[in-house]
Amino acid sequence: MAGDLALRHDVQLLADSGVLDSPVTSWPIPWATLAADLDLSESVQQLRPEILAARTRLLKRLDTVRGSGGLQPNAKIGMRSEDFWLRTFEDTPRDDYEVRAGVSWMGDRYAARAQFAFVPDPLPDDQEWRADGSYLAGIFGNHIVSVGALDRWWGPAWDDTLILSNNARPVGGFALERNVALPFENKWLSWAGPWTYSFLWGFLGSDREIPNARLMALRIGFRPTIDLEIGLSRTAVWCGSGRPCDADTVWNIVIGQDNEGEAGLTAEDEPSDQMFAWDARWKSPLGDAPYAIYTQWVAEDEADNLPSQWFGQGGIEVWGTRGSGFLPGAWRAHLELTNTLAAFWEDVPRYDSAYNHGIYRSGHRFERRSMGAAMDGDSLGVSLGAALIEQDGRIWNATLRWAELNTDGVGGFRNAVHSVAPQELRIMSASVSHRREINVDGLSFGVVTLGGGIQHSKDGVTGDTATDLQGFVQWTWDLSGL
Repeated sequence: MAGDLALRHDVQLLADSGVLDSPVTSWPIPWATLAADLDLSESVQQLRPEILAARTRLLKRLDTVRGSGGLQPNAKIGMRSEDFWLRTFEDTPRDDYEVRAGVSWMGDRYAARAQFAFVPDPLPDDQEWRADGSYLAGIFGNHIVSVGALDRWWGPAWDDTLILSNNARPVGGFALERNVALPFENKWLSWAGPWTYSFLWGFLGSDREIPNARLMALRIGFRPTIDLEIGLSRTAVWCGSGRPCDADTVWNIVIGQDNEGEAGLTAEDEPSDQMFAWDARWKSPLGDAPYAIYTQWVAEDEADNLPSQWFGQGGIEVWGTRGSGFLPGAWRAHLELTNTLAAFWEDVPRYDSAYNHGIYRSGHRFERRSMGAAMDGDSLGVSLGAALIEQDGRIWNATLRWAELNTDGVGGFRNAVHSVAPQELRIMSASVSHRREINVDGLSFGVVTLGGGIQHSKDGVTGDTATDLQGFVQWTWDLSGL
């Protein structure tokens, strides 16, 4: 579900209206927790028309999922221009060409999806054949246990999330998460409201400075009130060829003891490259207008047993409806500021720190793409986005962006990697996309998304400039509605 802008708008609108109680800033969101909230929601007669329309669209998606018995086929074809703009929450092609096919199956307790994609011209050392999006999952009590490779988006932002995003291909591995976000029964913890968690034990592959490293990632989200959602996240790149992988290493990661010099640790047994993040989204902190503010902060390192070398982002979003005239429907707009330079407010900030590490030199990346912000480290960006969702679910999306990438130029003392710009680069871009379902005589023939835009760039070292037109087309056919 990560990448579906129309679905995310509907879910967020219903959460802000009190129809959904579950945390909704950790994607993918289990269908069971959305269904449980809708079953307990108040009478639809009390809902405003735009909220009722969002509820109806979500119920339609749930009915499709519930009714998808047996094997259900799926397919996808995507094409894009070279040097495409920075990826956002929206599902857009990662490569110039991609063809995918697969099947899915869902039962009362178990679900599975097998799909395979061919990418004829991948990034250097990336794979032509991929199983991204495949999984096998089962429900045990109120927990989902799964193995597979699913896109994830952890945080409230719309254009760039800092800790774990869908910018890189999904990391394959084992996952454990809560099925239905119920409150704590303990009276001392009940203040936290409905809560959920997601844990990932992933495998980062062999094409790295330290081959076969592992990824551990944990996120806990909770909603103390309808208007406030808080998320806590932590990731660790660890293990790998020539690095410690034993139980003591895991324990040192858990307690945050992972820097050389702490408790006798040396460079040979330093356990991991860790990051910690907290984020919050607060609806209408002043007044009752339809708006929200959000922020996310990431600590790249640890000092004196406390998180340090912070970088962050902040944003504001507003929403409403157009009842008549040109393109009536619900709309949502946001303004977002992101800075991935560690300690950017200090006189001497920490260049080459965010998403990098002195031992795990491939950093917080998978197949040469940042697993966090699409801008990667040492970058500053401002984006303005707006989306219009029509009654039938068709969506128009537009984004304006200005960014300075890799502001330190050609890397510093760590010879740091940068996945977007090998040296300082300034960009300005404008893009627009449209997504709609193809229906012929009541039969669905999939969903098509078209997008295009223009990007102007300037090399901060040479001064060279370039202006490029960009575009993509993507067709997805999925009878299961997943």
